Amino acid sequence: MAERGFIPIQPKYEEIQFFLRKHWTHFIKPLIFGFLVGALTFLFFLVMGFFVMMFRITFFYSLFAFMLIIVSILFMDIFFLQMINYYFDVVIVTDHRIIVCKKTVFLKNDNDAIDLTKIQDIGVVAHGFLNNYLNYGMVMITLSTSAPPVMINFVPNPHFYLEQMNHVKRANILARQERHGSAPAESLTKPETYLQPVDQL
Repeated sequence: MAERGFIPIQPKYEEIQFFLRKHWTHFIKPLIFGFLVGALTFLFFLVMGFFVMMFRITFFYSLFAFMLIIVSILFMDIFFLQMINYYFDVVIVTDHRIIVCKKTVFLKNDNDAIDLTKIQDIGVVAHGFLNNYLNYGMVMITLSTSAPPVMINFVPNPHFYLEQMNHVKRANILARQERHGSAPAESLTKPETYLQPVDQL
């Protein structure tokens, strides 16, 4: 369990239960795009270098070297920014709410908080061979209001986190019932039966 204080706006009575980051397959799309752009850039500099060697003008030598350095630094910056954004993009589950943090270094700093009392259902969508073989998927949070469902993409081991979120949600319900004096004493000690085999229920 992470320490309290990880969330700047966290109330004193709120405790973090767990948090998760996106699956590593989230990097596949930027890698493919970066490879294609890098291949085109390489071909451009290859042709440009051929013309520089053919004309042998000093100005072209300097321009070619300057552009090559700028492009190399740009690619390295994009790579490291993707790695940093991986640690900033996190989903935090507390005993009162689910917080979806979408943050980049400079351009974005979004936080969406979903109160556990407003969650009607939590499900997993894992379609396709790649999703099931690499064990990742999308967690869909259906709200009790008319708002559209909240989708959390690229969740690693989604069925495990689905069970954990349902466990936290159930504990929150029992805690509220206990505060209002409507929770039976045996319900607080009853073991969690979510996703257990039918013969054990």
